[in-house]
Amino acid sequence: PPAKRQRTSHCRNSESLIEQSQFWFADGDIVIGVERQSWKIHRSKLMCSVIFADMLELPQPADIERMDGCPLVSLSQDSASDWLVVLTWMYQREEFNNQTVVFDTIAGALRLSNKYDIPDLRQWSIRQLFLRWPQDLTKMTYAAFPHAAEAICLARECDVPEILPASFYALSILRWS
Repeated sequence: PPAKRQRTSHCRNSESLIEQSQFWFADGDIVIGVERQSWKIHRSKLMCSVIFADMLELPQPADIERMDGCPLVSLSQDSASDWLVVLTWMYQREEFNNQTVVFDTIAGALRLSNKYDIPDLRQWSIRQLFLRWPQDLTKMTYAAFPHAAEAICLARECDVPEILPASFYALSILRWS
């Protein structure tokens, strides 16, 4: 039989990761690696995720990859900017709730809250989407128009069909040049 192709990952090893000081805690006990960036955080913060809570309860093998003495979890399919949104929500909730919310923040929060089953963050994200693409079209503001096409894709990807009528309407009345 033909030789199998060598398995590769987006992050080959911990040496290729760059420590991000904003979420690099000396007392952290797990390192998350995404797109050559890494964050040393606390397992307790990840427990808001059903997926991570289940994963962290399992016994870990002795030969697990480590960085700065902590287990390294490489998330090669995720976006570092999406993870920054989630980490800000986890660690700086007041700042997160008081910020001006842009579409990319909502999208990042929804994608990862959907993927890793983080119910509170998913609810926040959906509330933000409903503010922009309400079921009552008379309540829609111009803020909805620039991201209508992206909202349609996001709604389908993350199972939020309630915003589809408003986002399709917003897309349909945009002027194209």
